[in-house]
This record gives sequence, C-alpha cells and structure tokens, in this order.
Amino acid sequence: MPIRSALRALNDSTSITHGVVSSCVVGALTLIDPRRLTVGQRLVYRLANAGLAAWTVGVGLRSSGPSGAVPPAGRAALVAGTAGAALGFADAGEAVDARVQGAIARTGARHPRRWLAVGGAIVTFGSWWASRTLDTPQDTPEAQEIAVDLPEDVRALAAHLLAATDLFGAPELRAQLAHAEHLVFDDSDGGFWPDAQLLVADDLPRAVPAHATFPVVGRFRALGDVTFDVRLMVTDGVLTSVFVDEGADWTPEQRDSWYESGGDLAELGDWPALGDLEMLIESPEGLRPIGA
Repeated sequence: MPIRSALRALNDSTSITHGVVSSCVVGALTLIDPRRLTVGQRLVYRLANAGLAAWTVGVGLRSSGPSGAVPPAGRAALVAGTAGAALGFADAGEAVDARVQGAIARTGARHPRRWLAVGGAIVTFGSWWASRTLDTPQDTPEAQEIAVDLPEDVRALAAHLLAATDLFGAPELRAQLAHAEHLVFDDSDGGFWPDAQLLVADDLPRAVPAHATFPVVGRFRALGDVTFDVRLMVTDGVLTSVFVDEGADWTPEQRDSWYESGGDLAELGDWPALGDLEMLIESPEGLRPIGA
C-alpha cells in the first residue's frame, strides 16, 4: 500500500523522505514568531516542537540495526525525556529565537522570520545528511553472511508447521529442514530477529510449488493481545526462511496504526512457544483452523 510505504519511509531516519519532511516541518515551525502568540497558541506551539523532537529521537532509535537497538522500555524513556527537555527549555529557546530574529532584522532584511525559517530548514537537513553519512562510513567493512547452527526453537517451529500436512511439498521441506543451517551476519550479537534465513544443501529434493509462502500458518498473540503469524518462505523449491509477520486478520486501520505508532516486530523479543500457536491453513475462504 502506498500509504504504508510512505509511513515506513517517514519513520526511517536514513530515508530521504524523513530528512526532507523533518526539515520542512522545522522550517514551518520556525516561520511562527512565538512572541505574537496567545498563551494557548504558545502552548500548542511548544507541544508541536516537543513532539517533533521526540519523534526525531524515536525514529532514530527505531532505525538502529538489531545489534544496536535500544529496548522498548529504554526507547520510550528516551523519547519521553526528549519531549520533557524540549518543553523545559522552551523559554530559553524562544529567547534565543528572538535575539536571532533581531540580529537578522538589524541587517536590513525585510522578512527576518522567513530567513530564519530557511536557515533552520537548511541546518536541519544538513545535520540529517551529516548524521546519515557518519552512520554509514565508506571505509567500514561490510558484514559477511555466515552459516551457523539453526537454533532449536526455530527448527521446532518450522517442523511444527511442516508436520501439519503432507501436501504442498511438505515432505521435501521436512527433509531440507533436518539439515538446514542459519544464515547470519558475522557482526550479529545473536539477539532475536523475526526473520531466520536458512541455508539448505543443493542436493536435497526440491518442493513444489517452488515459489510460495507455505500455506500452514502458526498464529499467536503478543504485545497486548495482538495477533502475529509464523510463516515459512519457499524459494526455488527450497525452504529459505522462518519469519514472523503481522497477523493476516489485521484490518487496514490496524496496520496503519501499527506503522504510525512505530511498531516493530523485533519488540516481540523471542520466538513463540509451540503451545502458543493456533494452527491455520489457507483455504478459498481464507485462513481456517486445521481440521475445521
């Protein structure tokens, strides 16, 4: 969906969309002279600035890779602290704003707020660009993908889904799973990531259909009774990944709310237990419980 893609880009601190939008918002807020606002308007103005600061910090933390991600509780604390600091220093910030505006006016500029807004947007975009460049230095060696033992909980989840049917190439996929390895990057800290990439030997039997999401799904609930689905990906007849996806029963509104709130599957923290799964299978009417 275009809206979902736009929200993802907006909440990715490394995307050009985020850089441009955040810079434009800063410029728009800077156009406002807080000295001309009523008490109520100034409160809204300060809350908008605090919200922008908190969003910027939250997005930056969310965009960290799995090895450097801040736990959800820590992220929430940092975001709240940023908003509080922005409100706490609002008076000082507005005093500086007034001095800068006065300095620009003394140069003879007819519209000092416009110049101030342009400068703010340029500085914001420049800071974003510099941060983006520093986060991905050119001389940093790229992480290499290596094969390690497949964690037993991941293997058990995949085996549980494949044992539910003998159709859709399940016997061949079970044979592949027995010898599958886990592909990870050599700089990984071993923490949870909701997509386990698999490596399977080339000489094992291939499944048909060759390109598909296996039709058996393991549904579970987490993060406040929200549904999520464990799925298997088959590519070229080979079992290539075990992954957690948003629940197929989510409404478009639920998906939009998830992305707008910065929802992240890594917040699950671990793979579900087998006993927590509701086994479903695809049918012409959609997913239905196995045996129903």
